[in-house]
Amino acid sequence: MTTLTRTQRIAAWPTLVGVQGLVMLSLAVVGWRLLAHPAPTLPPIEQRLLALDVPAALAAVNWSIEQADSDAALMDVDVLRVTSFLALIADGAGLKVEDIRISKKTQSDMVGVDTVEAVIDVRGHVFDLPIFLDGAHRQRVVGRLQSLAFDVQPSGDVRGQVRIHYHRPRVDDTNWVADRLALAAPGADVATPVLERAAVLAGWKTFNESNVARVEQAMQARTRAARELPANLITLRKLGGRFVWDADEGIAIR
Repeated sequence: MTTLTRTQRIAAWPTLVGVQGLVMLSLAVVGWRLLAHPAPTLPPIEQRLLALDVPAALAAVNWSIEQADSDAALMDVDVLRVTSFLALIADGAGLKVEDIRISKKTQSDMVGVDTVEAVIDVRGHVFDLPIFLDGAHRQRVVGRLQSLAFDVQPSGDVRGQVRIHYHRPRVDDTNWVADRLALAAPGADVATPVLERAAVLAGWKTFNESNVARVEQAMQARTRAARELPANLITLRKLGGRFVWDADEGIAIR
């Protein structure tokens, strides 16, 4: 074991003091850098996402969607049921359905709502049309009779189209959510399913808020058709011709 002499211990002091001074200086520099350049603060939204109980939040949102879901909307899963119903009603009224096409219109005059149009090609007798139109409304999905366009023979035979407008919630595009959260704080992307389902819930809420107005519009169109069609159909039965009826414009006979 090596023992330092008193002279050697005295000589070592400057070195120890120098090392301690270096350590203190280093700590001071680190402290200054932390004060001058603090760690970046996470945006509030990312802080909330990191603190979110994802399973509980997802369960709550899904439950709310189930409560907001409305039979008044025509969703993709309803298309087969609705087209089958329309075909059945037409057959019961004495009409022959030649084709039914359902498509989403690119524009809608209702905020947060998509319009889905059903175009039914039918033929039969002119007096069977009111029976079909009355029955077409008797379903859970709320549809608004939009227009009729028919060629009528003097015998009363008709061939033409019926257009009915249905509606569904418009859900905002959420494809960007996962990519955006992948660039956020580590772990924030776990909340992606919650945000995507929350967009669905927001769509349903907006849809339901305007449902009363849509039902009123459907009733008005139905009432107008019942008031304007019968007398004109009698005339068409005698003379033949082409008629076009629109829920907003009324009837025109050519």
